[in-house]
Amino acid sequence: MKNSVFVIFLLLGLTAFSQSVLNNYKYVIVPTQFEGFRGENQYQTSTLVKYHLTEKGLNVFYDNAVPEEVNTNRCTALFTSLDNQSTMFTTKVSVVFKDCEGNEQFRTRLGSSKLKQYVEAYREALQEAFSSLKGFQYSYREPVDTAPTVLKFGDDVKSLPPASEMPSSLEPAEEETEVIQPEAGDKEETLLLPMPEETTEAVTLDEAVAQEEELAFPLSAPLYAQKTETGYQLVDTAPSIQFYLRETSLPNVYLAERKGQNGILYLKDGRWIFEFYRGADRLQEELQIKF
Repeated sequence: MKNSVFVIFLLLGLTAFSQSVLNNYKYVIVPTQFEGFRGENQYQTSTLVKYHLTEKGLNVFYDNAVPEEVNTNRCTALFTSLDNQSTMFTTKVSVVFKDCEGNEQFRTRLGSSKLKQYVEAYREALQEAFSSLKGFQYSYREPVDTAPTVLKFGDDVKSLPPASEMPSSLEPAEEETEVIQPEAGDKEETLLLPMPEETTEAVTLDEAVAQEEELAFPLSAPLYAQKTETGYQLVDTAPSIQFYLRETSLPNVYLAERKGQNGILYLKDGRWIFEFYRGADRLQEELQIKF
């Protein structure tokens, strides 16, 4: 019994120590596409990781918008990756934190989910993985400068003035200041300004993920439709042809081809959606089209 209690306290101590390592770094960088995944932010993995870390108070940035300080000194940041151990029937993933030299500094527990929908499965698995940081709140620790202090005497005074000219006290001389007394009858007035009320709105995980995706993964640049014999071609501002569209028997539905990638383009709720397959994954992409 005593041994079991000792092991539990030992594991808790090691977990707390590992978590405190995060406090030694000023930034955490999350890739917009994790290694081993087919597309950018696939299954919302990037936005979910950033959301959970931001909840703990860490300064989190995507790798396509890192702070200037990280560009000049990468060692101020930790870099995240996913250890994906998923099988055919179970999604298993943990989050790994490495320093600028690629050394692992911290790893969350292995979260798992048996949900069939990949987006929901990764959401559940990552939520379980981040339970490793339960009770942790980020507090950055400035690195201690251990460089030796070098004393230079080149500019020291070569000789001292006579004793008669030396000040009798080491306290700094007080400057003469003119004190203006208020005239009789004047009253001091203190203006009390009302403090602005702070309001905080609760943000759900779905709302936070949607906001992150909107900031990190913006819509594609506007495309301009040009009429062809079978439909349209969509060009950018270069101009360069990005899509070939062929009309179908349905209104606002087109067969779409983008550089060998085939799919359909349709209008839904006032938005143009390009739907296509990448491997076994069915993906959707919103396009801005000016007809």
